[in-house]
Amino acid sequence: MTSYLDDLTERDLGTLAAIVGTNPGDLTAELRRRPWQIRDLLARPEVFEKILDRHAHPADVVSPFLLFSVLIHKTAEDLREATYVDEWIGPGSRMPIFDVAPLLEFVEDPGRTSFLAALLSSFALPESPPVPAGPFDLLGMALWLEEALPNDRAILLRRLGDLSLFLTGVFPDHTGTNPLRPVEAVQLGRTVGKTSDEMLALCDRSVMSYGLEAMESLGSDWYSAAALDDGSLPVIGDVAARFRSARRVLNHLTDRYLYRLETGWNLAA
Repeated sequence: MTSYLDDLTERDLGTLAAIVGTNPGDLTAELRRRPWQIRDLLARPEVFEKILDRHAHPADVVSPFLLFSVLIHKTAEDLREATYVDEWIGPGSRMPIFDVAPLLEFVEDPGRTSFLAALLSSFALPESPPVPAGPFDLLGMALWLEEALPNDRAILLRRLGDLSLFLTGVFPDHTGTNPLRPVEAVQLGRTVGKTSDEMLALCDRSVMSYGLEAMESLGSDWYSAAALDDGSLPVIGDVAARFRSARRVLNHLTDRYLYRLETGWNLAA
């Protein structure tokens, strides 16, 4: 759980210390001794209220990582009390689904919640990939996989999984109304060994959520391949096996909080 603390800036720690009435040095030392306490700290109501205070711009107070960590912990709290969640069934359409357990299981693991916070942060301040393609150019990055050096390939696979999760989790309406064209889906599917028939079936317009089906399947496979190429982050394989739950957690966070919040960062695909 030290990944949370390692990703917080000095300003983040100063802000958190001020909220809970201590000094940054003591707070940092305490979290180093008892790293599990960071989850309790991020979930405290006063932390949520102060960081999302309407009188202060989040970008002027905390890093993207801290903001999204707080929002994810607030989402986890929502899920613990929820009897249903709204599930995406089409552009601008949601339907109550009572299967909350997979989402709750996802957010109970600190590695996975930290992963989602880092994912959102990476798109708030996106870096260019190690190939001549834009950070949101799914097909452009995928077409470089065969030519990329081994280290770059692992980075690209991770980034392709990240982009798939980001698009389906934060922008489901846009992704659903702009689904992959069959020719694009087939090209992308080849990067993870999917046949043309498999990809075309995922793009079948008779499926209610076909706009997300192909992206979910590809994203899960890209994460699985990234986990095999780089075993240093086992959480990637963990999220690959729970890709739909991760997407649904982000859907809830986005609908409930992100669309209502002016962050100051350009979260746009």
